[in-house]
Amino acid sequence: MKKNIFNDLSRREREIMNIIYELGEANVSDVCEKMEDKPGYNSVRITLGILAKKGYLTHRRENRKYIYVPTVPLKRASRSAAKNMLRTFFHNSPKQAIMAMIDISSTKMTREELDDIASYIEKERKKSEEQA
Repeated sequence: MKKNIFNDLSRREREIMNIIYELGEANVSDVCEKMEDKPGYNSVRITLGILAKKGYLTHRRENRKYIYVPTVPLKRASRSAAKNMLRTFFHNSPKQAIMAMIDISSTKMTREELDDIASYIEKERKKSEEQA
């Protein structure tokens, strides 16, 4: 079984990775600006360096700044996080996870969103029937 690619990250490292995924790429100032508790510039710079050493980020130099970019595509990172959440909180039950996500949604789902979900479920149902 593949391990969750973000298992060894601290809370602060996860926060920074989330910001960089949100922005696509970022320098230290960009990350500092987005952080809620506004840590010091050097603290963020050091943490970005640690994330680069761990292999989660790569960077390039633009003028006097380093621009950090995730090494793992967002889709792969999202799938890994979802699998971990499914295992940790929902006993590997997609049904329980989906129902919880719909239940806690902060906004009412639109008819189009519900149709998209229903369409995806129907597609998966057909695949399952073909494999049986």
